Amino acid sequence: MASKIHKGCLVRWIIDYKFYAASDLSDGVTPQEPIYNYGVILEVSHVHPNAVVVMCYKDGTWTLLNMIHDQFEILSEGIQHEQKV
Repeated sequence: MASKIHKGCLVRWIIDYKFYAASDLSDGVTPQEPIYNYGVILEVSHVHPNAVVVMCYKDGTWTLLNMIHDQFEILSEGIQHEQKV
């Protein structure tokens, strides 16, 4: 079952790779050992629900991510509060 994106979710996304390697079986190089950045979702877009604002653990900066383009993963859903209208 797919997780629903909401405030408080712990996410990670690849920011780089430690190295690229070529093998005899491939036509080029492939990335090896991804380097991740981690953060907590602070806001989810009402217009584009795959777009989020994330507070990065490493340096406290805010980052805009898109689940499709940045391919972030939800590691923990946290607690989802109901919104009062």
